[in-house]
Amino acid sequence: MPNKIFRRTHDPIWHLQLGVVVVVVLQLFTAPALLPYNKYVIILLEAGLLAILGIVTPDAYHHVSNRRRALALTLIGVIAFDNILSLLLLLEALITHNGGFSGPQLLINAVVIYVTNIFMFALLYWEMDGGGPDRRATGKWYEDFMFTQMANPRFADKRWLPGFTDYLYLSSTNVTNFASADAVPLTHLAKMVMMTQALVSVALTVLVLARAISILH
Repeated sequence: MPNKIFRRTHDPIWHLQLGVVVVVVLQLFTAPALLPYNKYVIILLEAGLLAILGIVTPDAYHHVSNRRRALALTLIGVIAFDNILSLLLLLEALITHNGGFSGPQLLINAVVIYVTNIFMFALLYWEMDGGGPDRRATGKWYEDFMFTQMANPRFADKRWLPGFTDYLYLSSTNVTNFASADAVPLTHLAKMVMMTQALVSVALTVLVLARAISILH
């Protein structure tokens, strides 16, 4: 019998911080033509929101905070706006042939948007599921996703809660398999968000990468 997995009843804040830092680093590699503004402005905005979120949530999620949730959703929204806009501008450049991107440049920017898409939706799943990590920590929540540990008591006790790593894995498998590998979406909202992420992945894979490979050849 496999060993049970025990997890603390809250997510450490540094998980989110590390995820946002990865996104910010990736945005440094975004081509200027894919942003209608100075990319350092959006990076500073994201860093500022992250710093405020760290002050509001210094250690963990001991109580439900609407202020923390609003900050987290705003931060995720800024990242989503930036990444989706970059994707649309890249697709426009491909269709109109006005971008002047070489094959390697297309591949680099496609990979940046693709990986950012994974972390962005992982952050969204983490904040969306059951009303956020603080509500999950209170034990008064209704899950949007059913993880394996929840369905089978052999793998975890009833205190187990999903952490950011679980949502990152969910996001990664959804963009590669176009389906979750170990979690089942239970609500309409969860299904629609996963569908949206899969469609973004298809757009990148079929249109951008295919065009880049044709240029390379």
